[in-house]
Amino acid sequence: MDSRDILGLGMALPPPPLPTKDLTTKEPFRTSSTTSSPTIIPLTTTSPPPNRPLPPTPSSKKGTAHSRSGSMSSTFSSPRSPPPTRPPPLKSQASLTTISETRQETAASLGKRSGHSRLHTQSSWTSLASTTRNIKYGRGKHSGVELVPQPSDNPEDPLNWPRWRKESSFYALLLMVALIGVMKTAFISVNVQAADWYRVSYTAAAALTGVPLIISAFTGLVSLVTSRICGKRPLYLISLLLLFIGTIWNTSVRTSYSQCLAARVFQGLGWGAFDTLVQSSIYDLFFEHERNLRVSIYTIVAITTTWGPPLLGGVSSRSQTGFELQFTILSCFFVLAVPTIALGVPETAYDRTYTLPQIAEGSESPYKASMCQGIRRDRIIDTINDYIVKMKPYSYRGSANLVTLLQVPRAFVAPTTLILFFTSLLPYSSLWAFSSSLSLLFHSAYTTTTIGVLMMGPWLLATATAAILTLLPLFLPRLKSQFPVLSSIPTQFSNKINTAAITAGSILAFIGVLAFGLHTDAGIHDGKILGTNLPAISFTLGLLAAGAYVLDAICRPLIRLSTASVSSSDNHNIATRTANDMAAGVTCWRTLFAGILIIAVPSGISSPRSSEVMSSRHGLRDMCIGFAVVQIVIAAAVGSAWWFFGEETMAWDGRVMKLGGSGAASKETSGREGSFFDTD
Repeated sequence: MDSRDILGLGMALPPPPLPTKDLTTKEPFRTSSTTSSPTIIPLTTTSPPPNRPLPPTPSSKKGTAHSRSGSMSSTFSSPRSPPPTRPPPLKSQASLTTISETRQETAASLGKRSGHSRLHTQSSWTSLASTTRNIKYGRGKHSGVELVPQPSDNPEDPLNWPRWRKESSFYALLLMVALIGVMKTAFISVNVQAADWYRVSYTAAAALTGVPLIISAFTGLVSLVTSRICGKRPLYLISLLLLFIGTIWNTSVRTSYSQCLAARVFQGLGWGAFDTLVQSSIYDLFFEHERNLRVSIYTIVAITTTWGPPLLGGVSSRSQTGFELQFTILSCFFVLAVPTIALGVPETAYDRTYTLPQIAEGSESPYKASMCQGIRRDRIIDTINDYIVKMKPYSYRGSANLVTLLQVPRAFVAPTTLILFFTSLLPYSSLWAFSSSLSLLFHSAYTTTTIGVLMMGPWLLATATAAILTLLPLFLPRLKSQFPVLSSIPTQFSNKINTAAITAGSILAFIGVLAFGLHTDAGIHDGKILGTNLPAISFTLGLLAAGAYVLDAICRPLIRLSTASVSSSDNHNIATRTANDMAAGVTCWRTLFAGILIIAVPSGISSPRSSEVMSSRHGLRDMCIGFAVVQIVIAAAVGSAWWFFGEETMAWDGRVMKLGGSGAASKETSGREGSFFDTD
């Protein structure tokens, strides 16, 4: 075959003249004296035709393909048909390597567009079919915002779900987060009552809070790893079952400490999945410009329902049934929680890394028909049946190789994860430990109702701190436009903001811990509290809580900064997943040591065989001074290390988690040509 045919040029030029030996000597057949050579149709090519004479019309030889139709075909040749026109040149196409640069264009540079536009991905230059991928934008007031991550064309993609389905999943998960928060602090104001009821030490009573927290730290790690293989929905359902069993069991354990502890263990087994997977589910459901508000709501709900319920727990525990009444009330909410989780939270794990389909220019997506059919259904019963069929307990299956299983443990031991953990360890853990010791310190002078009121300070200041620090970035641009005085406030996270947050949080925690220890210890006489200012005690605990959640607020932006610098620049999914793993790692580490400190602190300030405070050794005062000093030292070390070695620390994150050029992230997608996230 002529090479010009391969290059698509054979149709643009006439064939070359045949050799002389192939031409016959017979006179060509003429129909009339006016017969002329065939008309040549001008070619639609970008270059002028060659300037050379046309060859004579060849005649067919006997024995060739032209002579097989009969003898007449050997005596004359039909006029040659005009050559076909050359197809128009292919449109300019962007290669996959340049699409990631296209994403960096702002909405202004792309024009005020809504809906989606087409990008051409590179195909073989000899092929006439081009591959396209839509760049999709938001709707309404977000019509100029490019969607990140880019959803697939599949209607089963959680990013393509209807708004009501996304919101129902989100609020169903929030309900479980609220119930778990109430369970965690159910015994804070009634520990002495539980110790007297079961005739055990105060340390054993505090273990009813500490042990399930320790267990939830491990189940959180296991849930993260398992979600890579089977998705999140099976873990939510199993955790819901464990929580239901533990809560119902806790309503009838008045006579046995062992049964009460076993019921709390069941609850701790169920806490882990909701502690570590809910934020990841939010990232599965919503685009980047929609997430911050939902994550802020999730954070505020978790804090409010953790530190607020002890105010009512002390009141409800004064009934004849004691602390069991709290779990009786909680069990009633499971009438709503069970159906909302079972029917309102589908599987949100979705793998968008697949081979790109070859979609020709102007063609429709293969999913459009099914999507339209689902929208046009007018029978409610069919819609309900279709929805229930999709609510399978187990519908996702991921890779179970060693690389996948080690991604979460690597994120747990990444340098940034450990730095954030050590920075907030003492404020967060001491808040839990001292709150759980309030009943031990004040039971001789105050009722459970009054002890519960002491949690007013932590509840208000922790909630206010979290609300300000999480919601302010969302409304700061609007406030700057209305109040020019605020224009100097930075909106981008930087080393200065990080250092300022660590300093402010550590100072608040230092003041709170030191004031709580010194003020409380001054009122202890012969193992009893006398003349203590309860509002001051509540306020000092509130300062400690505010400091703890200021340090917690820097976790997300610092982790995002780290993952953005070490992850593959063209794979948004890897950076997001790694950030969620690292944030969950900080949560699990803090929860683990908070549970340990809850059990350890009462042992340092109370008699081993009773629930009386030891006044001779000043254990509480010495402990608080030690915590305050150590926190200042840790904050100074961490702040200095991050200021001078921040980039090196983030580079070590990439090495530990094997991100970037080689490792878990790259190995996972190395064999998938045309990954969807290459066009993110």
